[in-house]
Amino acid sequence: MTTTFGLFWDVDGTMAETERDGHRQAFNAAFAEQGLPWHWSVASYGQLLCISGGEERLRHWLTTAPPGAPEEPTSQAAMAAHLQERKQIHYRRIVSTGGLRPRPGVVRLIQAAAAAGWQQWIVTTSRRSGVEALLDTQPWRPMAPAFQGWICGEDVVCKKPDHQAYAMALSRSGLGSHQVIALEDSPHGLEAARRAGLPCLITPSRFTLYQDFAGAAAVLDHLGDGPQQPATVLMGPPLVCHLHVDLAYLQGLLQ
Repeated sequence: MTTTFGLFWDVDGTMAETERDGHRQAFNAAFAEQGLPWHWSVASYGQLLCISGGEERLRHWLTTAPPGAPEEPTSQAAMAAHLQERKQIHYRRIVSTGGLRPRPGVVRLIQAAAAAGWQQWIVTTSRRSGVEALLDTQPWRPMAPAFQGWICGEDVVCKKPDHQAYAMALSRSGLGSHQVIALEDSPHGLEAARRAGLPCLITPSRFTLYQDFAGAAAVLDHLGDGPQQPATVLMGPPLVCHLHVDLAYLQGLLQ
């Protein structure tokens, strides 16, 4: 397939607000299942998001010596791996209820890009099983064929803010960095995209709304979805013709 442009989509926080209502709850369910007296509140989980990757987040948490955590690093690593596996099971259960809805404009933009022949790739450092769980439920399932490929946490050695995932997506897609827009919600994602030479459009999630996005090509509250959900530009070029991010706006960010 010959294409001119590409969209590289982050998942968690960008396509859906999965962190607060999905991953956090799944971690807490795994803790309760194992009889551990831990509960990650919205505020505490927001702080832990500075660490990319669920298992890496758990390893960091265990080094803070919460009650019931082993002291030996090897035991901590084993516990983190086990809890991550249990967490993924709970996450799939949560996702299967259909409660993780797309953020405004996500479905519209995926469909528009697919119709125009743009390549679209998922570029996330979350596990593949989590992405599969999300895209296997409504209303996500019909959008799955729009993606030419996925780069997930298991595919890379270094997670965001390292640029390895984006570099891999560029290599596999055959596109140049001047042809691709990255869609992200976090400073780590922005840094990863910029290290790969990609312009990045940011739609902050609930956890990242007030963080620093210096260097982004544009920052909007969301992608916009019709007159009932118009997008607001927080930084970057104005939305001249529409109340939402369209392909013309994205092409403008590439110039």
